[in-house]
Amino acid sequence: MNPGSVLSALPGAASVSGLASAWRWSPNPMFTFTAALSTDGRHNLQVNVRGPYDEGLVTALLAHARAHDGTFVEQGRPLVAVGGFQHDGTAFDTVGVAAPEVHGYHATENPELSAVTYAVFPAYASEISGRENEEEAWGRFRKMLQPNKLDRTEVPFVKMRYDNTRTQSMSKGDARGFAPLDTLVRELGLLDGAPGSFVEWENRHGAVWRADSNSDGLELAHDGTRETVDTGQLQATARTSVQ
Repeated sequence: MNPGSVLSALPGAASVSGLASAWRWSPNPMFTFTAALSTDGRHNLQVNVRGPYDEGLVTALLAHARAHDGTFVEQGRPLVAVGGFQHDGTAFDTVGVAAPEVHGYHATENPELSAVTYAVFPAYASEISGRENEEEAWGRFRKMLQPNKLDRTEVPFVKMRYDNTRTQSMSKGDARGFAPLDTLVRELGLLDGAPGSFVEWENRHGAVWRADSNSDGLELAHDGTRETVDTGQLQATARTSVQ
């Protein structure tokens, strides 16, 4: 498999200025795809963009990914965060990389190319733990992170479970599942006045917090400590804990 030969022969493929062994093509007005070879020349690093396209940002993403591709190419990790990224005019501080089993790029039209392709996308440090299993990585990449949007907002890594005796709302099972930060903040706001209720959450580092509602008010437990708090403190802690 020679990914360079395949990519350069795609309809409309044109070389990318300022980035060697890289090509850009647009299958329709909505999408723009840009690919660059890895340092070993045997893998494809690809950014897919839906909507507004920023050539400088995409080129910078691919250059950063290529410079650090030893951290993810054939390393067996489905989702990786490559830190240290900076680009003027954007708040992204990380390059996200998804493995072939997660992204599905080229899977239908060219499975052989798909198998050596890594999806590269703009990300934030708060979003990826690097410990995601394949199922978790698939869900994050395809359902939550919107990796093909260059103007997307931050989606912090949050896993939670909860049970509210007053609203009768609860998560399913005993395991913590991924949720938007807004959902966590909302459920924490509903704890007060609902004795017997709880909210438990985890950040990308694996640190866990638990808030319980009882007859004396709200109690927050973390790292072996417990303290009495109010709703505002709980919600503020939730926001800072996932950064």
